[in-house]
Amino acid sequence: MEKILLVINAHHPNMDSVDFACRIASVAQANLTGLFIEDIFFNYTPSQAYDGGSYFNTTKPATKLVKTDTDQAVYLFKEECLRHGVTPEVYINKGQAMHEAIRESRFADLLIVDPAIGFYNRIELMPSQFVKEILAFAECPVLLAPQQFDDLDEIIFCFDNSPSSIFAIKQFTYLLPELRVKKVMLLEVTKSGKDEFDSDHIRMMEWLRKHYQTVYYHALKGDVNDELFSYLFMKRKKMIVMGAYGRPLLSNLFKKSSADKLLHMLDLPLFITHH
Repeated sequence: MEKILLVINAHHPNMDSVDFACRIASVAQANLTGLFIEDIFFNYTPSQAYDGGSYFNTTKPATKLVKTDTDQAVYLFKEECLRHGVTPEVYINKGQAMHEAIRESRFADLLIVDPAIGFYNRIELMPSQFVKEILAFAECPVLLAPQQFDDLDEIIFCFDNSPSSIFAIKQFTYLLPELRVKKVMLLEVTKSGKDEFDSDHIRMMEWLRKHYQTVYYHALKGDVNDELFSYLFMKRKKMIVMGAYGRPLLSNLFKKSSADKLLHMLDLPLFITHH
């Protein structure tokens, strides 16, 4: 992986997302491009400036969402990249947020975005309408940034033996081979809750063991939506990998009635790709 794209609201940059993207770029030894989307109607005054003082304190607020102008946002982004030893690149665009994000994703290996990011003066549930469209139309894999990220000790591959889930596992593995030392779980929800191994399961496990040092399989019993989110509830230091957006599991996740609750339950990095 050479190019990671991070979508940033130029006037309300979420510095937790910047920190997370820098950590991923550092692990992958990739450049990080900040795509700064400006609101042409934004009215900035110097009194709103973020001076950076609290940002480097050891005690962090839950979400470092600041209000600033584009120049200051770019400065904070570059400073964070340099702190992580990451080469920063900057692209600034006024308006047309969705068009530019999709266009730039065509030339990126991975797109990282805050699930709450928005470009309208309104309150939205997570994920925002902008992020829903990113998930549907991005031309590279998408990684949703968590609100808080401490470390990573396990990768959870959501598996249903579909081409979509297998493609997502392979894409993630090819993009981040540096994570081969992490523990890997192949997680499946079945009607019986038992290890129902067939030849495809055996081949999938064999493939994973060629790429990761520690691999195991875990089965849950019941409804795929309920059981998956119950299992992942309050988990930390995990990364979730899923197949194409629009399948039943993700459709349930992003229903307007439940999205806010579920995304607060699962404050974990979520890797999603199309097949």
